[in-house]
Amino acid sequence: MTKKTVHFKKGERIITKGDEATNAYMIISGKVRVFLEEDSKQVELAHLEKDSIFGETAIFTDQVYGANIEADEDTELFIITRQSFDEMLKGSDPVMRALIRMLIERLKNTNEALLKSETREFMDIAFI
Repeated sequence: MTKKTVHFKKGERIITKGDEATNAYMIISGKVRVFLEEDSKQVELAHLEKDSIFGETAIFTDQVYGANIEADEDTELFIITRQSFDEMLKGSDPVMRALIRMLIERLKNTNEALLKSETREFMDIAFI
């Protein structure tokens, strides 16, 4: 497996929610923020630092990215391709693969519910 890295400047978009998931990333240096947005409303989901991995959910489920990711500061990322990810998973126990699938589905549902809840709360406040 070839190790390839990419660099992003502070404020640069790394992933846009809804884009086809082609890679996961591991943070070598820097920080990123994970967020959802609807219209002008943004919901922060996480701030990730060195050794954190993101984008794996969509690659594992062969779907689209479920959140936006931007560099919080200049950031270097290690790229994990779908092929290398699949190779790593093939070597894992089937029970662990099933457990990962279940956890990923629950996380996706929780993130979607959070966005709807935050947006509804924002709308209620706006109409007061």
